[in-house]
Amino acid sequence: MHPFLRNLVIGAVGLLIAGGLSAIALLPEGSDSGLSILAMLASGVIATVTGLFLFVQGWIWSQRAWQHGSAGRSMAIAVAGGLMILVAAVALAGAVVLVLLFYLG
Repeated sequence: MHPFLRNLVIGAVGLLIAGGLSAIALLPEGSDSGLSILAMLASGVIATVTGLFLFVQGWIWSQRAWQHGSAGRSMAIAVAGGLMILVAAVALAGAVVLVLLFYLG
C-alpha cells in the first residue's frame, strides 16, 4: 500500500472512531455521566493522536520531497501537515469544551 493511501486510511478511521465516541457520549440515553465524560475524552485523545501522527508523517514526507528537489510538493505536504495539527488541536479543544459545558456544570 502506498504511504499516502495508508495515511489517508489511518486518518479516516481515526476520525470515524473519534466521531463515534463523541456520538455515544452525547446520547441522552442514560444518566451515567462518568461514562459519557470518558467517551468524550477518549474521542478527543484519539482525534489528537491521529492528527499528531498525520502531522509527523507530513513532516517526514515533506522533508523527503525537499531533499529530492521538489519544492512545490514539499510545500503542499507541509501545508497539509499543518492542517492536520490544526485538526488535532480543534478536536482536543472541542472535547474539553463539551465536557466542561455538558457534564461538569
